[in-house]
Amino acid sequence: MTRRGRLSEAGPDARLSSSSQPSSATSSGEGPVRTCVGCRSADLRSVLLRTVVHTDGAGNPVLVVDVDRRLPGRGAWLHPDPRCLELAERRRAFPRALRVAGPLDVRPVQAHLEAARHHQLPGPSPEA
Repeated sequence: MTRRGRLSEAGPDARLSSSSQPSSATSSGEGPVRTCVGCRSADLRSVLLRTVVHTDGAGNPVLVVDVDRRLPGRGAWLHPDPRCLELAERRRAFPRALRVAGPLDVRPVQAHLEAARHHQLPGPSPEA
């Protein structure tokens, strides 16, 4: 029996790969899902921080945090966690995800994470 014959006998679901199956986050209608460039886990877009590359006055690429998620250009998504930033930097994930030649300075992202961490107000945890 040919390969095509086996697939047609298995039915239409046999051709679906695991990536085309709806994830629990998208099937529940919570919103779009993106992958963190640091830890490589998928999460809701609303949970992740978007970064893009802009050029400074001298024409050098600069990594910028896109707080409103509206800046033009290719974006790279990151959990707002210093560990994910460290992983992304170690793996050189930002230049690869943003399709930029050469290393990118992650200090603007580090500064944003530090500022966000210091401005969080103490309160009850979401599990309570």
